[in-house]
Amino acid sequence: MGKIFLVVFLLTLAWAVSAAEPGSLTVVVKDARTKAVVGSALVYLDGAYKGTTADMSGAITLNGLKDGTHTVRVTKPDFREVTTKIVSPDQTTVTLEIAKGALVLLNDEGEKKGAINVVFYPSSTSYSCTDHAKVSAPVYINNETRFREDVMKVIKSTYLDLDKVTSSTKPLPADYRDRFNFYYYYDTSAPADAFEGCAGTIPANYWNEVTFADITVILYPKYYGAYSDAACQPTGCSQDYGPGRNLMKAPSDQLTLIQHETGHAMYDLVDTYCGNTYYYQNDPHANVWSSRENCESDARSHGRDPAQCRQIQQAATVSSASCSQPYWRWDPMPDIMASGYRGKFGEAATQRINYVLSKAVTS
Repeated sequence: MGKIFLVVFLLTLAWAVSAAEPGSLTVVVKDARTKAVVGSALVYLDGAYKGTTADMSGAITLNGLKDGTHTVRVTKPDFREVTTKIVSPDQTTVTLEIAKGALVLLNDEGEKKGAINVVFYPSSTSYSCTDHAKVSAPVYINNETRFREDVMKVIKSTYLDLDKVTSSTKPLPADYRDRFNFYYYYDTSAPADAFEGCAGTIPANYWNEVTFADITVILYPKYYGAYSDAACQPTGCSQDYGPGRNLMKAPSDQLTLIQHETGHAMYDLVDTYCGNTYYYQNDPHANVWSSRENCESDARSHGRDPAQCRQIQQAATVSSASCSQPYWRWDPMPDIMASGYRGKFGEAATQRINYVLSKAVTS
């Protein structure tokens, strides 16, 4: 009896060792937006169909893999397929995220209710200020990976580094990075046009599908030449077309300009330079005021020096005429809202940013 038990035990141990041996791969499939597991996803190994994922776990185990590099492809009706490379026996588990339709969630922790929703959309055009002409820029439309990489760079260097360009006297909430949802929308048949209108245009069907966006960012790779005068299309721009339709454009290689345009699109900050732009007193927690008295009163009520209030104006230069506007500013130079190419958000602007972030209560 003891010998029989020993044989059974050894066979059981051998089976357990065999099950754990290299040569098997567990594929787990999740929804790129919700992070929930996806059942009934079709899984292919090196081009050969291997079965579907389980409904409860979103997983399937593939056996008999030879040592070396293999290609795993996952797809499902109404989802966009995803392909990846794995190396056996080094990898025994791989998780792939598939996106339903054209919208892809970029948050690692999933979608957060109450957060500010930022959606990036690729442009198929750019602009040459040297030639005063719109130019074709198909790099994002031809390469989703490049677009995603540039979007992630922008997110990490601007939205998630906001505390590096805001006033330390008005610190942002410690968890401000958790108050955003980031997505990108990718449909090669319907690209945006960054240079059709000031802030660009997006195909009409997008607004029917993505009704929850707080701002939509048309991203293009590069602006050619230096913006010199109004004869050229603007490098960046923001326009509000009503609830859920706040649109901005910017090149991915000009991070400070992205901060400037986000200042408009997300935080309702007003330009503090003197020129052809739109001025108003953006209460509450304004960064521009319609009178010196209003600016000074606001400064005193928030512990700032009222003597720093000054009118938005500019002396004549060799290349431009003098300018004067009936509005006042407080933030010192270099001010991102006065330039777009250098500086920081001043104390007044940071106070406005804090106000907007305070309304994004996530759960």
